[in-house]
Amino acid sequence: MSVLNNKPQMFTIQFPSNFWYPEVVEMWTPMIERMRLPYQDLNDFMNSQIQSVVFPSMSIDLATQQRGQYEINYPTGKELEVHMDKTLKITFKLTESYLSYWIIFSQMDAYLHYVNDHRNLKPCWMEPVELGFLTDSGFRHLYFKFREIVPTDTTSLTLSYAATVASYNTFDWTLKYNLFEIE
Repeated sequence: MSVLNNKPQMFTIQFPSNFWYPEVVEMWTPMIERMRLPYQDLNDFMNSQIQSVVFPSMSIDLATQQRGQYEINYPTGKELEVHMDKTLKITFKLTESYLSYWIIFSQMDAYLHYVNDHRNLKPCWMEPVELGFLTDSGFRHLYFKFREIVPTDTTSLTLSYAATVASYNTFDWTLKYNLFEIE
């Protein structure tokens, strides 16, 4: 008996229903409704456009000490979370009318307005995002909840009149998080 390789699509990621700011939902919901697609709301639409996720890397720093002519490595006294990159990169499908891109653009703009408005009592982080790992049977056996999220960047859009063949285009949204929980 052997253990099978994983299937790279055996994960789920979703934004919670309160992730998108009210002004972003208000601005873009009419456009989504006009498309007459089977999405319940903006959150459902954006969750369905996720194509891939880059899980954060880990790199343990070592303390070194000289022992005679040899350099000896020791682990540092820090927990694993300190050694994680804490960057979550999500790739989205670039939808008709660049809609998915402009929703992310609007979310980042609203985020900066909330953070820079000192009269506002909202926290300076976005709502948590959950990344679940599935078994071969499709059941979630483990999930990470990324907390205290700060958006950092999106990839650029390349617009071209010369592109005549329909293609499948994507863009990346990079988020930094401060904490995570494993369940």
